[in-house]
Amino acid sequence: MPPAIWIILGPVLLLGTLALLPLIFQIGRRPPDEEYRGFLYSNPDNPALFVPKRSGIGYTLNFGNPWSWAVLTLIIAMVVLPFVLTVINVRQLPK
Repeated sequence: MPPAIWIILGPVLLLGTLALLPLIFQIGRRPPDEEYRGFLYSNPDNPALFVPKRSGIGYTLNFGNPWSWAVLTLIIAMVVLPFVLTVINVRQLPK
């Protein structure tokens, strides 16, 4: 893949990340245990994107917030995109 694609893709990913930063830093308080569905937390009435985990240290996504799906998609894209681009580049190499 030519480096020119990163001239377009880089700023788009950066702007997307910057747009999500205010939502990411809006952290709620630890919710009651009955609001968890298995190991996932989903409460559409809670505006926080991240909430403290039920057990252990750290935070979990509030899957009731629609922006959590955007964050999850972005994380998956950041993991998968380098592999896809590598496969495309390897297939385009002269034999």
